[in-house]
Amino acid sequence: MSQDTKLLDTASAVMISEEAQGCWDEVQTAGSIVITAHRSPDGDAVGSVLGLHHHLKSQGILSTVILPDRFPEFLDWMPGAQSVVIYDEETETAQQKLNEADIIWCLDFNGLDRVGKMEEALRTAGGKKWVIDHHQQPDAFADRLFSDPACGSTCELVSDLIIGWGQADKLTTEAMMCLYVGIMTDTGSFRFPSVTAHTHEVLAMFLNNGLKHAPIHQNTFEQQSLNRVQLQGFAVSERLYIWNEVGLAVIGLKYDDLDRFNYQSGDTEGLVNKALALKGIRVAIMAREAEPGLIKLSLRSIGEFSVRDIAAAEFDGGGHMNAAGGISKGMSMESFLAHIESRLGAWFEADTSK
Repeated sequence: MSQDTKLLDTASAVMISEEAQGCWDEVQTAGSIVITAHRSPDGDAVGSVLGLHHHLKSQGILSTVILPDRFPEFLDWMPGAQSVVIYDEETETAQQKLNEADIIWCLDFNGLDRVGKMEEALRTAGGKKWVIDHHQQPDAFADRLFSDPACGSTCELVSDLIIGWGQADKLTTEAMMCLYVGIMTDTGSFRFPSVTAHTHEVLAMFLNNGLKHAPIHQNTFEQQSLNRVQLQGFAVSERLYIWNEVGLAVIGLKYDDLDRFNYQSGDTEGLVNKALALKGIRVAIMAREAEPGLIKLSLRSIGEFSVRDIAAAEFDGGGHMNAAGGISKGMSMESFLAHIESRLGAWFEADTSK
């Protein structure tokens, strides 16, 4: 039994294997390929686009990676990161590449509205849109859809696609490094319930293929700037609000707070998990005032409490039951916190997960 056959043992992997057979020929004959992901790209988004890009390159297939906006600084070390076209910064180039593409891989998002200012350019691009994603309720825009909401990361799904192509043993170090980052970050370093035996089998495949995982952890988590450390300390000590009666913690950073600590993209990464880790807390929200009147949100929960429902209903967002994102427009941070307090009854009165 081949390594690829052994790894195809989950619902998502089998589904991808069957679908994969029908798309590899198209990939090989495509004249131009673009790979993209959602706005405010995280480790899974950046890891999946770069991982797929490196693998296609190793098979003699060139592609262009385009992201809607800049990814966090702590991901700059990733192989190929400097070649990414940032739509916000190179709009004309990005639009031209999108218009020329025969295939546009859309990774780690389930709707065209998740790409921010790039939405119209992506929507009107004539190329086939192939989606690989693990978020629930995908919109009907994909010409091909590789989707499994039960999977812990899009990078795991990209790995399954490559396995479905029968190319597990052809993965390069660069591709595996990027895919490992996405699996690691989107599973909270492999501790979330979405991690399965198959997840570890994929990781074992990487290690058996020669991947060194320790430097990846170090580059991702242990190269923090002084400003980032000071901002996170300030956030926890000065901007943490707790409603013990319902088990809710909110960190609310104002625009001036970010400016004080010379905020860079990614500096608040992980803060919501620190709030969730507090004893007695079941729901945590990280609120960052990106500009006056615009607050970006990360929501996390444990147990059966669905932050996805709150994000979708009230904050123009979505995600998973225990991890979601959204935005709030037209409120100051003070108004936002008052709104949160006013909604406690509605959010928690029907909660049966206590």
